[in-house]
Amino acid sequence: MDRISTGDFVVSGPEILLGVRAEFLSAERASLWMDTGPRLSDERAGTLRSALAVPLDDVTGYVVAAGAPEGRWPVSLGIRVDFLRDPPSQGRPMTITGDLIDRDGRGGTTRGDVFDADGARIAIVVQRSHLVSVATRPTSRVHRPACPPESVSLREALGVVESAPGLVAMPPVSLAANGMNNVHGGILLCGAEFAAMSAIDARGDWRTTSVDINYLRPVSALDATAFAADVVHRGRSTAVVRVLVSTAVGKPCAIATVTLQQGS
Repeated sequence: MDRISTGDFVVSGPEILLGVRAEFLSAERASLWMDTGPRLSDERAGTLRSALAVPLDDVTGYVVAAGAPEGRWPVSLGIRVDFLRDPPSQGRPMTITGDLIDRDGRGGTTRGDVFDADGARIAIVVQRSHLVSVATRPTSRVHRPACPPESVSLREALGVVESAPGLVAMPPVSLAANGMNNVHGGILLCGAEFAAMSAIDARGDWRTTSVDINYLRPVSALDATAFAADVVHRGRSTAVVRVLVSTAVGKPCAIATVTLQQGS
């Protein structure tokens, strides 16, 4: 298979929440749209740049999916996202593109970009994925979760709470679930940014410049997810934070390195 219909694009909780939809999907290149709006405003991050990881994870994964044989579906091994600027708070939708770098029988490597409506590049990603066996390809749920009003931030919509500096938890919430009923990889990256901002006690004056995350095992969206941040370096204008993501029973499921700059 070298192309799939845009109707095959799985619209799950994170896509509903962020207004992500498909424009074009093929085994070499894919393109999505994502709405702008106040959803990405955040009390600690100022603007939650990591939310762009949802469409970036999607668009690069679908390039691999479009070229995968029947009975196989890609899951992410890891992604590296670099953020160049804040996404627009309002206006026309952003465009997210994904391109194949290389593939083999085990999976693929892809890259992606986010552009605003005027063509300015906002973020870039490289994703490594591998193919797993599935009985059927994921599909959009018949009963989709309701989307909260646009004024509700992503932090609020996901029910994220801070129990201590650098310790963040997300309860079971359908808006975080992908088509396989696991927490979407992009949402895990958002959780890592929440925890990193908490660890450095950010007050809207810091911005995330990059996140490098490795996925160790799936995280069920039916259980709570924990994010524990450890500040590796904190300077006057730059911080590096390591975030361990764990399942409800304490098993590590992802490790992220978040780099932040003040006033960036």
